[in-house]
Amino acid sequence: FAGYGSMGLFMSTRTPQPSIDKDDLGWFTKNVLENKIFNWALVAFFASAYWSSGAAVDLLTHPIGTLQEFKDMISGSALGTATTVDFLILCMTGASLIPEDLKRRGFDDDRKVKLIAASTLLVPALGLTVYSALRPSLDEE
Repeated sequence: FAGYGSMGLFMSTRTPQPSIDKDDLGWFTKNVLENKIFNWALVAFFASAYWSSGAAVDLLTHPIGTLQEFKDMISGSALGTATTVDFLILCMTGASLIPEDLKRRGFDDDRKVKLIAASTLLVPALGLTVYSALRPSLDEE
């Protein structure tokens, strides 16, 4: 429920901000979310989650078996299905916000912006953290 419950209302009522000055950001956003050290720490955290859970190795060594196990898990568990749907909603919401963020940071090429957003979905959650770590800062406008 957290995926739609937290993002559904936000996405349906938010107003896009075409431009923003770094001085207009709140303390947490300016000092934490825009901090590259924090962004790279998130990349390391999500990469370690893929590694320590065995997901990375299993997907690389026997992807068909891993995907079959995942299919079996979500078909037999309402919690597994709900969690998967919530996770997908959160990842797709993050990817849908990237084009606006990149335009705010000076990117004008719509095709590149959409490709970057789509690429974050290739590795769920980790892709969004890599985007956050590699995106230009607001200072570089």
